[in-house]
Amino acid sequence: MRRIVPQLKHDHAELKAILEEVRQQGIGTPAGRQTLLAARGLFVDHIRREDEEFYPDYRRLARQDPLRAATADQFSQEMVALGGQILAFFDKYEDGGSGIEFAVDFGRMSALLQSRWHKEEAILYARYEEMAMRSAA
Repeated sequence: MRRIVPQLKHDHAELKAILEEVRQQGIGTPAGRQTLLAARGLFVDHIRREDEEFYPDYRRLARQDPLRAATADQFSQEMVALGGQILAFFDKYEDGGSGIEFAVDFGRMSALLQSRWHKEEAILYARYEEMAMRSAA
């Protein structure tokens, strides 16, 4: 069985670092825009990894546990909505932006992502790891 959780956690750490860089550089700068666009690509790759690798394996491991399977469905459905919001943010500021509107939007997006990453790591990934260990035993 392939271990996807360390890669997903690495993605989270990398995205956090990139978003901090954007905040420090400022979206109105060429460096800030370039960094933001890099974050979009990584975010899309992360979502793809979850959809194509993580969730199918989680569901396979949870076949005998309907509550755990429901957890995967809930997280997956929430991510569809959140993913749309995050991609809309990236698209909105793809050509730059500045001022209070960006600061508010960036703060909102960052808070959504931080909360989501915490829940994924504390709940979803932890449950996956438990099931994977039981399956390997």
